Amino acid sequence: MGFNIYNIEDVSGNSVGGGPDGWIFEIDLWDHVDTVTGDFDEVDLDSGVSQGEAPDGYTYTVTDTTYGYIVGNTTDGSWVFYLDRQAVLDDGTDQAFEFTIEGFDGGDSDDDSVTINILICLCRGTMVDTPEGPRRVENLRVGDLVSTADGEPMPLQWIGSRKISSYELAIRPELRPIRISKNALEHGVPTRDLFVSPNHNVLVRDWRAQLLFSENEVLVPAKALVNNANIVQDMTVSNTEYFHLLCESHQIIWTDGAPTESFFPGPYSLRMLSPEARFELLDLFPALLEEDGYGAAARLCLTPTEGQVLRPEPIATVADEVAAA
Repeated sequence: MGFNIYNIEDVSGNSVGGGPDGWIFEIDLWDHVDTVTGDFDEVDLDSGVSQGEAPDGYTYTVTDTTYGYIVGNTTDGSWVFYLDRQAVLDDGTDQAFEFTIEGFDGGDSDDDSVTINILICLCRGTMVDTPEGPRRVENLRVGDLVSTADGEPMPLQWIGSRKISSYELAIRPELRPIRISKNALEHGVPTRDLFVSPNHNVLVRDWRAQLLFSENEVLVPAKALVNNANIVQDMTVSNTEYFHLLCESHQIIWTDGAPTESFFPGPYSLRMLSPEARFELLDLFPALLEEDGYGAAARLCLTPTEGQVLRPEPIATVADEVAAA
């Protein structure tokens, strides 16, 4: 039952949504922060003003500790969540940790639910091959060398990024990332699940490319490769951030073991940048305003419709083969 006068509520200011009986917190796996904190008080229902602690204390109920644990103070309603980073990485997707806090005041009590969304923030964390070994994309800096498929390592000339909020993903689901599962393109490619924006071009080597387009290798938008099995549009993410790596010419680079393109600043790609990023890029490289000012693409770039004919068939797993036997 609820308090006659008071309700317990989070007063830490760390929640990102919810109330008065359900609270949402977030932790981004790539922010290198492994804790989240909160604090509950009795709050007057009419004024919303804290009345201090629940006089008879608090209890905490956790049903699943797969992704971390909490330490809750039963006297003052404060709590700390400790993230199990490796458990989330092993799963490879956004996760949630939930618990219930209950405050007691004489014979009355009030319980609130707390959800901590654990965000991988997909596309962050992508490993890019460099001469020194793979590095996370968010740790790269202008001037760093990246390995290329066609020759010598190339220095990065510009790095941009665009964060896309949960709200924008809700109203524009076409911006959701494409998940290319490990081994989806061919055995060992990619080496782990790769997340890219829907229009990011992936290098495809396929006999059908030679037959249909007279090229052994072509670049295909990731969204054209979706087969609803091991290449899918990821519907689980809460938000995402896309990174753009520009070299002095268009290159094929290695991301999570898969050959994909460096940023190609064509008219469509420039429109997809934030106004600030577009202004910065054009200020640094005014030649991009000219037709063909950047040069040719590294490979023939197919349209989404053309690319669909090269969509890979899902690779059967051992379990699939046993089931079919």
